[in-house]
Amino acid sequence: MSNPVVIIGTGLAGLATANQLVKTHNVPIILIDKAASIGGNSIKASSGINGAHTTIQEQQQITDSPELFLKDTVKSAKGKGSEPLMEKLSKDSHLAIEWLQGEFDLKLDLLAQLGGHSVPRTHRSSGKLPPGFEIVSTLSKYLKNLAETKPELVKIQLDSKVTDITINDEREVTGVQYEDNEGNKHTIDTSYVVFCSGGFGFSKDMLKRYAPDLINLPTTNGSQTTGDGQNILEKLGADMIDMNQIQVHPTGLIDPTDRTAGWKFLGAEALRGLGGILLNPSTGKRFVNELTTRDIVTAAIQSQCPKDDNRAYLVMGQGIYEVLKNNLDFYMFKKLIKKVTLEDAVKEYKLPITAEEFAKDLTTYSTSKEDVFDRPLVTKNFGDSIETSTEIFIGEVTPVVHFTMGGAKINTYSEVVTKEGKPLAKGLYAAGEVSGGVHGANRLGGSSLLECVVFGRTAGNSIAKVIKN
Repeated sequence: MSNPVVIIGTGLAGLATANQLVKTHNVPIILIDKAASIGGNSIKASSGINGAHTTIQEQQQITDSPELFLKDTVKSAKGKGSEPLMEKLSKDSHLAIEWLQGEFDLKLDLLAQLGGHSVPRTHRSSGKLPPGFEIVSTLSKYLKNLAETKPELVKIQLDSKVTDITINDEREVTGVQYEDNEGNKHTIDTSYVVFCSGGFGFSKDMLKRYAPDLINLPTTNGSQTTGDGQNILEKLGADMIDMNQIQVHPTGLIDPTDRTAGWKFLGAEALRGLGGILLNPSTGKRFVNELTTRDIVTAAIQSQCPKDDNRAYLVMGQGIYEVLKNNLDFYMFKKLIKKVTLEDAVKEYKLPITAEEFAKDLTTYSTSKEDVFDRPLVTKNFGDSIETSTEIFIGEVTPVVHFTMGGAKINTYSEVVTKEGKPLAKGLYAAGEVSGGVHGANRLGGSSLLECVVFGRTAGNSIAKVIKN
């Protein structure tokens, strides 16, 4: 094979595809991205990556299985999406964790139970780096080294926006057209293209088309997240599914110095998974099971909390700081979260309860045998004796456009398919947020990084198999 495989996008899906092709199969690749740097939105992922029936779970005596993970995923999908893709996601999840640990020496030794999951299965590494950043920087470092030492095997091309794919009369991919940042047009000859170009959560035009009610919400997505891949694949005839299924994450952190900013830092779901609670500013009380799925928590904030300034308070104890120190230090550095006593929190945030009542509520939450909102996992993170002088971490959160579940439908080989379910063109693949069918109506936390690894590696293996035959 003379021409390299072209991979569009340098988030985790692109990096997983590239590493699988290069490391496992010795197939040359060109990694192309319109952005000036590698990482996409994956680099910001803050809670971790899911894996069911992993050695880390076994070491921590957590009983999990691909079947249980599939059940949680299907329930969260609410009848939408493609069950064969969900089955592959859950079945291959432990292999994804093993690949990252074995091939790249990532520890992924800590677990959290996020919303909608039956058990703790979201893996992250002990150490200072957030999971998305750690995984992306490790995988990209390997490719960057190869780009220097073996340029015939790996070429990384940034500031290059793909505009079209050429397909011949036999329905085979023949090339990729792109523009450099000076507007010059170029063509790369190739027989294999993998779209790993991400979602469309930053595009007001696409939100207007698919979910006009979300157009005024802030987003956590980078400005590159404009659905270029979806638009090209739709034009080529891909089956675009679940495009109106857009995840609104309940906890975008409000910057008190710029409350109306259209872009927000995400408050990692692990903050709730490890014991954080949400309070209604109108009552100073909890109002939802914080570990239900993201769509339900979001709906509770939107329906029960103040409408004009739609927000809730995220409250955490010292116990969370001990396990998520780096996240909280970063949020505090950015002034998105404060450390205060219960007494000061009541005054500063104008809570309509007394500090004594606040302490009593936190004690009830921490010690009750059965949670009043049926929260499945109550982590004692506020300490043993909670008083008005007890220190907590508190920040304001608001729902944010976070992830687009829909996209170009793929099959279990990561091939892009038509409405008839046939491969759209020989050599055309997709992985990650650009694809549709893996999550249905709601994505579980920890499954975006997983989707990137599972279907990126699958695309790599599928291409290598065709080449070698």
